[in-house]
Amino acid sequence: MRRHRRRLLPVALVVVLAVSAALLALPAGGSTESSLAARAAQQARRLAAVSGDLAAVQARLDALTADIAARRAQQARTEAALRAARSRLVRLRLRQDVARTYLQQVLVADYESDRPDIVNVVLEAKGFADLLERLDRAKAIAHSNAQAVHVITEARAAVARQTIRLARLQRIEQAELEGLAARQEAVATLRSRLDQRRVAIAQAHARTTAQLNRLRERRLAIRRRLAAARRAAARSLAPAATQIVSGGGFTFPMPKGAAAPPVSWSPDQGVDISAPGHTPLLAVRSGTVVGHGISGFGDWAPILHLDDGRYVYYGHAGPGNEVAVGTHVGAGAVIGEVGAGIVGISTGPHLEIGFCDASGNPLGPQTAPTMLALLRGAYG
Repeated sequence: MRRHRRRLLPVALVVVLAVSAALLALPAGGSTESSLAARAAQQARRLAAVSGDLAAVQARLDALTADIAARRAQQARTEAALRAARSRLVRLRLRQDVARTYLQQVLVADYESDRPDIVNVVLEAKGFADLLERLDRAKAIAHSNAQAVHVITEARAAVARQTIRLARLQRIEQAELEGLAARQEAVATLRSRLDQRRVAIAQAHARTTAQLNRLRERRLAIRRRLAAARRAAARSLAPAATQIVSGGGFTFPMPKGAAAPPVSWSPDQGVDISAPGHTPLLAVRSGTVVGHGISGFGDWAPILHLDDGRYVYYGHAGPGNEVAVGTHVGAGAVIGEVGAGIVGISTGPHLEIGFCDASGNPLGPQTAPTMLALLRGAYG
């Protein structure tokens, strides 16, 4: 366990950190945000599913529309057949009436006059030619009577058949009309319900998304205010450039007023220096930040490649003031901060600074005296 000593935080830093903690406590929490995001995603999936259902219903509606058009064409043909059937029925009944009238007239004529027989025709004939003419006339009258009877019989049968066909066509037409009306009503009802469901889900999705966006915007604003509070805390620790001290070719790695006195520094792999959390960490010389995170020293420990070729690590650093990898900085530039709690293998806020390789692995306790001498020279 790396050694450190605690110091009292400056009043300004305590106030700023208290405000920062209060700001962090304001959001409803990640669980609320994640639950809202999950609800919004679920509603989006339901909305997509309803839209798919609407597309399927629209396809069914299109098919039904085509079927309705075909059925209406069939209905038009049925109505035309009905009109033709009614017209033919009228003609057949007229023909039947004409034949019946004719037979009635023949019967009346037969009743009012003597029916001529073959003997009377022969006796009354005035010659052979007159006889033939009388016989032909009698045969024509008999044929006409027989034909009239046949016409009446046939007309009666045709009228019966046409009446049956007409009734069947009427039943077909009625069934088609009822079927079309029922299918149209069913599809219209289904589409209306799906439309209502889609609107309800879309409105709920919009409300959830708006709530989620407000929460995210609030959290972002709080993070910005927290970053500003941390910067204010850092400035409270180093309000003037006089707190940044240099000597012996090194810049002290933090504002002088924030560090514990040299008598409390202890060699380890590097050198342990107690300091309050969020204390700015400064580049000891000009160089390039080549990495963050060292095993045992936390995920934010910066690795500084000095321009003279050496590598320096800043153990137990926190996430604040982090400088992007590849950034070249000058001596005294802020490249991090002291971790505010337990960062890596530690028991409280402090810095362990020492020499390392390019990957951040400390070179060993034998290099600690060199680092301690440079730090003492810079501290003055």
